[in-house]
Amino acid sequence: MDSRELAAARRTTRELVGAWAREGRFSPSCDAWLRGYDLDFTRAMAARGLIGISWPAEYGGGGGSALTRLVVTEELLRAGAPVAAHWIADRQIGPSIVRHGSDAAKARFLPAIASGEVTFCLGMSEPDAGSDLASVRTAATRAEGGWLVTGRKIWTSQAHRSTHAYVLARTGKGDKKHEGLTEFIVDMAAPGVDVRPIHDLAGEHHFNEVTFDAVFVPDEHVLGTVGNGWKQVTEQLALERGGIERVLSTYPLLTAAIEAVSGIGRADDGAGDRADEGAGDGAAPRTGEGAGDGTAERTGEVLARLATLRAMAFDVAGAMDEGRAPVHEAAMLKDLGTTLERDVVELARALLDTEVDPGAAGAEGLLAQGILAAPGFTIRGGTTEVLRTVISRGAVAGGRRRDTSDLGAVVDQVLAGHGGEPGDDLPGIWDTVRELGWTAVGVDEAHGGEGGDLGDVVTIVEGLGRHHVSVPLAETVLARRALAAAGHSAGDDAGHDAKQDAGREAGHDAGGAGSRVGSGVATVALPRRGEGVRFSAGGRLYGTVTKVPWGRHAGRVVVPATLDSGAQQLAEVRAGAAGLSWVEGANLAGEPRDTLRLDGTPAASLGGPGDLLAEASLLRAAALTGALLTALDRTVAHVTVREQFGRPLIAFQAVASLVAALASEAESARVAVRRATAALAEGHADAWARVAAARVVTARAATEGARVAHQAHAAMGITREHPLHLATRRLWAWRDEFGTARWWAGRLGRVFIERGPDDLWRWITEDAGERWSRG
Repeated sequence: MDSRELAAARRTTRELVGAWAREGRFSPSCDAWLRGYDLDFTRAMAARGLIGISWPAEYGGGGGSALTRLVVTEELLRAGAPVAAHWIADRQIGPSIVRHGSDAAKARFLPAIASGEVTFCLGMSEPDAGSDLASVRTAATRAEGGWLVTGRKIWTSQAHRSTHAYVLARTGKGDKKHEGLTEFIVDMAAPGVDVRPIHDLAGEHHFNEVTFDAVFVPDEHVLGTVGNGWKQVTEQLALERGGIERVLSTYPLLTAAIEAVSGIGRADDGAGDRADEGAGDGAAPRTGEGAGDGTAERTGEVLARLATLRAMAFDVAGAMDEGRAPVHEAAMLKDLGTTLERDVVELARALLDTEVDPGAAGAEGLLAQGILAAPGFTIRGGTTEVLRTVISRGAVAGGRRRDTSDLGAVVDQVLAGHGGEPGDDLPGIWDTVRELGWTAVGVDEAHGGEGGDLGDVVTIVEGLGRHHVSVPLAETVLARRALAAAGHSAGDDAGHDAKQDAGREAGHDAGGAGSRVGSGVATVALPRRGEGVRFSAGGRLYGTVTKVPWGRHAGRVVVPATLDSGAQQLAEVRAGAAGLSWVEGANLAGEPRDTLRLDGTPAASLGGPGDLLAEASLLRAAALTGALLTALDRTVAHVTVREQFGRPLIAFQAVASLVAALASEAESARVAVRRATAALAEGHADAWARVAAARVVTARAATEGARVAHQAHAAMGITREHPLHLATRRLWAWRDEFGTARWWAGRLGRVFIERGPDDLWRWITEDAGERWSRG
């Protein structure tokens, strides 16, 4: 990926959109890619080389990448620009011609599409077929020099304005209905084509019913191989479903609603080149009642999902650049994306809190558009049920991505078979983990570590979650990274047993029954709401922190504390220190979560808190993802072998839909964690926000994933005789540790409500060329 190419395409698109916006030549609209038809705008884009940007240069294309096209399209959708004239041709028909068209078709259509001369509509759906695309009745019969196409297509957007149509027709019979299908390019001006308008809920005319009565199509306008249409159309659907328009159709409404409650106008003319300077770090919204009544949390939750889906779209575009047809990934993106678009409408209703006037300007008018368009989001391009059938088949076939790194393979080999219920003492695998040096991964060697980076730690922690192994590895690594950052030794202190014994003789019992203080365990004690630790001028700590992971076993504890000046400071306390005591507790998974009490406990200063909370939260998200992937694997295995009424459970559409929902949530969690890991590892100033998104998305995935897994397993799964609970109890326990999902969502929502759409857009698109704001 050439970042300069992406930046140049983004800049060119913003300049065009900004110029048209300043001149008042269009008003932002929802669903602009389907409804906003302006051939002049299309030709203005063509003049700047923004159509066919990923096609070969010899056919009038830009010779660029799918990622470059993604950057262009998201900038257009952000602005709600009128792009419907060229959208379908640019998105999927042109690439299909590149891949399957004859030389004559390539020479005729690709340059004409890229110049805005030729526009396309889609002739796929039929009046009596419903969502079954393979039930095609439109037929093509041989004629001299070509084919005669007869039949009807429906929901054909912009057919009344398009010069040509893509048509899927039946050319032969086979044992299966998917056989004998062929793709054609049909001239909409040819004799025998009749277009009947269909008006949508808003009263707009973009849908049509098209009748073909023996319409002649020359041989050179056949796409690909006769009879191979189903395979080709399946590939094409990845282009249709995997586009960012499945996520950003309501983006103009989202930003308008945020502007309405923040009181901050767009900082520029629509290009988004300057950050808002007015928001302080962590500031609450300056105006707007909606920011304080729970809508900040709802806003943050939507933003977290939006940023993750944009990352998934980026991955889909990357797969296309690699020559793959990411059918399952595209189906997941559309399934999750169209659900988000619908939720954006409901969020906007909450933020604006007004009766809707369809004739109003601004946010209220956009809300009216969104409400009327929303029923179509989960229908067009394949209904939710159809998409989930595709996704479930991919899950059963092992379609999800796995960690194939060398470290990931080693982690699986070491941890396999060692999972189970947490006990009173550390399991035997802990000693193996220590011997392998995993507790010091991500810590530089100069301070007693094993080297490696945060990504390596995430790989190990995800593996622990995947194999249900409960050990204090994440906490130990976090504490050691904090110690190393302060210039302290972060080595595996094995000499704490003597300190523990001395502490007990002095009456300071630092560990409970079964404690193995001195076994290399360290932990972090992060105060929750209403808690706090004071760091006195005399170097002593006072306060209480609840639910400290593995506290009873820890030889070293890193805790944030408040100085008399009000500044935050990390401090290290050691087992056996005066004034330190523990009250044992546990989380839903049965793992130790103990209460730390500090009463004048001597401590060493470690400097500022840095990224401790963000790193801790990220590692919980990684563990969640691992457990979620195992819940998915167990569910797939169960529904493929368990039978009812003589069929495996997966054969029932309701069950397949459950599996698909779980697979999609797991994929979104995986992507969110990967993006947050990269942001933290690379030191991005917005890393906290990327972690916030990961926490919100993984918590949502954990909640939905556990529900789905238990529903699919039925009564069998709600006992401890079945291993499913080893995953789901961890999902329920971990989803709110190191900051609840609501807390992270609220922080994210408040910051971006305050800062406004330009800063938000930079964050969503990971536009590293811009200045980032710290939250």
